Amino acid sequence: MGQTLNAKYIYGDELLISYLDLCGTKFVYSKFGLDEQIERIGLVINKVLENIENTLGENKEFVYVHMYADSVVVAERRESTIKKCADVFLKLMLDIQYQILIGSESLQTQKAPDSSDELSLFMPTLSRALIKRGRYYGLITAFETNIENNFSNFSLVGGPAIVEMNEMLEGLPMGVYIDNSIVGELTLTQDRLLDVNVNGLKFVKPPPDFDSLRSQFSSDIDDWVKQLIELADNNIDFKSKLIPWVDAVQGRRSMIAKR
Repeated sequence: MGQTLNAKYIYGDELLISYLDLCGTKFVYSKFGLDEQIERIGLVINKVLENIENTLGENKEFVYVHMYADSVVVAERRESTIKKCADVFLKLMLDIQYQILIGSESLQTQKAPDSSDELSLFMPTLSRALIKRGRYYGLITAFETNIENNFSNFSLVGGPAIVEMNEMLEGLPMGVYIDNSIVGELTLTQDRLLDVNVNGLKFVKPPPDFDSLRSQFSSDIDDWVKQLIELADNNIDFKSKLIPWVDAVQGRRSMIAKR
C-alpha cells in the first residue's frame, strides 16, 4: 500500500479479527425514529470503548477498532505484543455482547411511560460476534476531531475476511463464535464449546459467573429473558435469536443451528 495515500492503516494476511454485528438492524431502521437509532448506537459505542479500556488497557495501542453501519471490528495489528490475544479478544466480545444487551434495557425506561406505541417498539439489542484469522485491512484518511472543519472523513475496512465473517454469522442466533482454526490459541475448557451446524464454527458459552453483572435483579436469567421478550412485544425474530443463546448458556442445548 503506497505511503502517498496519507492514511493511517493496518493490513495483513493472518490478522486476528473480532467482528461484532448487531441483530435486528432492518427492524430498527424501519420502525424507530432517528433519535432512538442514535441512542441505540450511542449505547453500543460506549460499551465498546468501556470494555476495550477495561480489557486491553495499555495494549489498546496494538489493536485497530472501527465501526461501520451496525458492525464493530477489532483487529490485531501485525506488530502486536498482546499475550494470549485470542483469549483477550474472546473475553472482550463476550463482555461487550452481554453488556450491550443489559444496557439496552435503559433505552426502554427512557421512553414516555404514557405512550404504549413507543413502548411496543422497544427492542433489546442483540448481537453476534465471530473471532478468526484472515486477510484484512483498515484505514483512516482524515484525522481532524472537529466535524465542522471537515467536508469529508473517509475511513474503510475491508478484505476477504470481513465478507467471510459476515456470511458465516448470517442466520445464527445471538452468541460469540470462534473459527475452529483458532481453538488451539484459546485457554478454555471443552465444556464451554458447542458445535454449530456450520462448518468451521464453535459457539462459546460465557464463563459461569458472567451473569453477576445483573446482581441488582431478583429474577433468574430465564425470567429475565422472558421479560425481555415481552418488552419486545413477543417479536418472533427477536425470540429466535435470543432463546437459543439462553438455552446454550443454561446447558439445555448441545448444538447451535443456523436458520
